[in-house]
Amino acid sequence: MKQNYTNIVVLILRVNFLLFLLVFCIQTNYPQTGLGINTVVIDPGHGGKDPGAISPNNNYEKTVVLKVSLLLGDLIKKNFPKVKVIYTRDNDRFIGLAKRAKIANEIGADLFISIHANAIESPSAHGFETWVLGLHKSQAALEVAKFENSAILMEENNQQTYSEFDPNDPDAYIALSMRQNAFLDQSLILANAIQKDSKLKLGLRDRGVKQAGFMVLYRATMPAVLVELGFLSNPKDERLLISKNGQTKLANHLFEGFKNYKNKYDNVDESLSKYNDENMRDSTKTQSEKGKIYKVQIATSSVKIPILPENFNGLKDVEVYISGKFYKYTYGLTPNLTTINEQLEEVKKAGYESAFVISFKDGKRLDWIKQ
Repeated sequence: MKQNYTNIVVLILRVNFLLFLLVFCIQTNYPQTGLGINTVVIDPGHGGKDPGAISPNNNYEKTVVLKVSLLLGDLIKKNFPKVKVIYTRDNDRFIGLAKRAKIANEIGADLFISIHANAIESPSAHGFETWVLGLHKSQAALEVAKFENSAILMEENNQQTYSEFDPNDPDAYIALSMRQNAFLDQSLILANAIQKDSKLKLGLRDRGVKQAGFMVLYRATMPAVLVELGFLSNPKDERLLISKNGQTKLANHLFEGFKNYKNKYDNVDESLSKYNDENMRDSTKTQSEKGKIYKVQIATSSVKIPILPENFNGLKDVEVYISGKFYKYTYGLTPNLTTINEQLEEVKKAGYESAFVISFKDGKRLDWIKQ
């Protein structure tokens, strides 16, 4: 009984420590300090001494995913020349999971896309799937994560590098899944953009967007996804994965997902860029003589959120402005205090109990409101 109590205390301390690290990382290492998707890290899984999945025909995951990754990077550079593309590896070499995420963190990447391929004993399993970090909801999801995380055991000094995590311990994945909650919404949006129409465009079974505890995602301090392109253990999937035409189709599909995600956030950035003095004056010609307008602030986020009603409890015409490194979301715009207080009540009924009124003059936020 005493031993069980001790184990519980140790587990609680361990989880609390991980939560502390989460808060610390968000506050001190947040990379997205500018607008737009400016830097993308593409991570071809495995490499070097780690072949990853191997097909019955001796085709290696590490080779397939490198080719698709390089094609994806070329598409991004060609279509978005201002976007910087970084590869965690661009040749056949081994890189530790922690180092892959570190590369993205140190350059302040806006997105992290890890590319993989699957294989299991049964040749009947097939299809395309996209993963985000989270708590596995099935034994199959756990097994996928355990396989991808097993690369840890090939790294030198892995016990020191990953002292907080044992890739073979199912309980370790519970604490691990808590790490990326700050970026989960954006990761899910990216994952869904990549997964969309995979059956129609690739002819592969759509296995959906899933969550599991991937170490390579755990250490990334930005929206991050892991894509499983298909199953090397399935004859049909394998033909697509190893052919030049198939790799081109896969890269194009990934690019379309990236482009759709980027366009959503570029629309947010466009609204931000228009939020200047001239635009403010144009939109507030009915201001009072003092030139003051009022808005209701409903949310603050360290990551950009698409301005869609479904992201704000059904509220339409939400706007956003930047304050430091944070995106602040507002509802309503009026020079009339009575009107803005009515809109405040409307926002609270929508679920934003902590919303409050803010004021602007000539496009600049005022520190306080004199009512």
